[in-house]
Amino acid sequence: MLLSRPWTTTWLPLPTDIMTPTHLGPAEHLFSAEEVETAIQQMAVAINKDFEHLTPRRPVVLLCVLTGAVVVVGQLLPHLHFPLVLDCVQVSRYGAETSGGSLQWRTRPKETLAGAVVLLVDDILDEGITLQALQEYCVAEGAAAIHTAVMVRKKRPRTVEVQVDYVGLEVPDHFVFGYGLDARGLGRNAPGIFVLLEDD
Repeated sequence: MLLSRPWTTTWLPLPTDIMTPTHLGPAEHLFSAEEVETAIQQMAVAINKDFEHLTPRRPVVLLCVLTGAVVVVGQLLPHLHFPLVLDCVQVSRYGAETSGGSLQWRTRPKETLAGAVVLLVDDILDEGITLQALQEYCVAEGAAAIHTAVMVRKKRPRTVEVQVDYVGLEVPDHFVFGYGLDARGLGRNAPGIFVLLEDD
């Protein structure tokens, strides 16, 4: 059924400095949605360049780290130009808190990783403990190669060494949210990346 006139939507202007997109309190706008999307597209260019020489016997397994990486994976997929299958894994250290706790495994991949080239995509590199555990899991499952991409990387010291091949943006060592990242379970739908001012 066709509408008699074009559908129109009015978008409210967003403040550029301080806003409260999801009742989280005052927040500083670090990156706009356009800046994040540009960074993701640049990651896709680098990934395609590195993967174009691969001739795997089966498609690359792209592992989306739930729930934070849903948005970045959705943006990344249309820009990847090699055969792949999409799967997911869910490991949590935060829950509804803003500081990390013990590692909780919730979802494991359905695809067999033995002999596979794996592209692990996460929303953020923070302490590195979660990504390190996921990489070790892929190794234990027999992956032939593991490549890791993160939308944002925090500028902070880390107690673990974790290899990340593709990074979209660098953020300060504060609790950030938006574009898939959450704060206390909220804020994943914020239009860009923000930092909680109350985090200091």
